[in-house]
Amino acid sequence: MRESLALEFWDRSRNLDIDNKEYANYVNKIINETLQEDVSYGDVTTNSLINKNKNIKAVIIAKQDGIIAGIDEISSILKNKKIKFNKNKKDGDKIKNNGAILEIYGNARKILSYERTLLNILQRMSGIATMTYNTKKLIKNNCFISGTRKTLFNLIDKKAISVGGGLTHRLNLSDSMLIKDNHLKLLNDNIEKALILAAKKAKYTEIEVKNEKEALEAAETILILGSNNLFAIMFDNMKASIIKNTIKKINNRLNNYNKKIKNKRIVLFEASGNINEKNILEYSKTGVDVISLGFLTHSVKAFDMSLDIKA
Repeated sequence: MRESLALEFWDRSRNLDIDNKEYANYVNKIINETLQEDVSYGDVTTNSLINKNKNIKAVIIAKQDGIIAGIDEISSILKNKKIKFNKNKKDGDKIKNNGAILEIYGNARKILSYERTLLNILQRMSGIATMTYNTKKLIKNNCFISGTRKTLFNLIDKKAISVGGGLTHRLNLSDSMLIKDNHLKLLNDNIEKALILAAKKAKYTEIEVKNEKEALEAAETILILGSNNLFAIMFDNMKASIIKNTIKKINNRLNNYNKKIKNKRIVLFEASGNINEKNILEYSKTGVDVISLGFLTHSVKAFDMSLDIKA
């Protein structure tokens, strides 16, 4: 029950399919802008050295072990540019060092001009997917992990997280309510008022708290509201031990409350802030449903790969 609600609350991966027109348009826009920056005045080196009629085969090769992501995105571009290709891997596949990811066939000038853009997308997305996959293994399915909005290529980065086994969290500011510290400051730190206002506007409402007192106040307000909406409490920059103790208190209050009513209330929990590969296991055991991690996207290392000419 909690797992399905957590997916409903924090995952929008269904919107990030290349067959989804809105997502496809976003991908095309990002990649075409990148190509325009790179080749708007032509590729002076390739055009000077390579015969315009020369056709080649090129292979994108992995230079490390990991998880591949971005195949759908660059396949879409290759199709649009009328470049033939053969996929050796699909999104989410594991690959070993020296494994072939994609074979490309066509005009040498065109392929070499697009090389860097194609690799940048694959390297970025595969790096994020690999980081997500490896981080998820650390917590042994104790809870979900998700990204944040600390991204370089918003939807593309979120798609890569999904490919690696993580949840997307919000795709944009209209996705769901997330009441943060600055919102509360502008409401004189009135948690009750903030939640009441939010519940009138959104099906999904999450509130960020920075200590046990705020968390318990938020939980009490959610119970008082009696709304059919789904609520979550985000523990921001709090120690794992404090989060665990606070969740225990909230769940005890919820259990006592639910004994008296027909429609049981559920509050979801998220941990965020200063969580890394060294302490994530401890946080995963606190009782939270999801841990959001900025490092999956804001400082991830690009996946090592290259485009090699074969013929």
